Amino acid sequence: MKRTFQDTFKEQLSSTNEKTILNVLSQASGSLFYEITEATDIDLEICIESSANLKLFVLNRSNGDVNLNLTIHVDLDATCQMGLLDLQDGKFNWKQYVDLKKAGAEFSILSGQLCMPDTTKICSMEVCHEDGNTFGQMQNFAVLFDRAQYEMVANGNIKKGCAQAQSHQTTRVLTLGKDHTAKVIPLLLIDENEVKASHALSIGQPDEEQLYYLCSRGLSKQQAMGLLSVGYFLPVLDLVEDKELYESLRTYMESKVGLYGRQ
Repeated sequence: MKRTFQDTFKEQLSSTNEKTILNVLSQASGSLFYEITEATDIDLEICIESSANLKLFVLNRSNGDVNLNLTIHVDLDATCQMGLLDLQDGKFNWKQYVDLKKAGAEFSILSGQLCMPDTTKICSMEVCHEDGNTFGQMQNFAVLFDRAQYEMVANGNIKKGCAQAQSHQTTRVLTLGKDHTAKVIPLLLIDENEVKASHALSIGQPDEEQLYYLCSRGLSKQQAMGLLSVGYFLPVLDLVEDKELYESLRTYMESKVGLYGRQ
């Protein structure tokens, strides 16, 4: 399937197991909400032409296993702001490659992944700088419950000759259960001197004093942990501009983390 977007646009698409190519034409500007609703293998390629702007939000709420292969090409002076919220109960294998092809290309992502008991989430993400004066930022958040497995490889790749490129990444993991596994590998592959690059990583349990305070205000421990989880996911959800959709997703997210009782 192929789709072309031009001028000003606002679209909602559902996942399909056929190869999908989306083209955002030069100087176009708009938003795309992409929803994964069933277990499937997804091969999605997005081409953002010069001076175009795309706000992309991917929601995964399938209850089956999903394999997502996502490729994004960002051309001269084009931008892509992406959010991904993964609330599914099955296995999620997510591979993403972003190509910053020309000067002025910018890509940023905020991802939030909920790792319910006995689920597996595996992600390999690369932002490759093919030209100078490009910008890439990866911010990934995850919440783990009992026996969950989470793997994140975040790779910022600045090639030789790409002076003034910037590559930044942050991964934060909140562990709320037992017998879980969290493996995070932040990579910076830099073959140029005149660049800016950074990475940060934190993996840890909630502060016991915070839990005690929340429980002292009448919340159960499950609700308290759910409320802390919400704090990890809200920055991602804030990328949704449609107010009605935002409220619907927030209620769904809060129910998934146990704020209203475990689903």
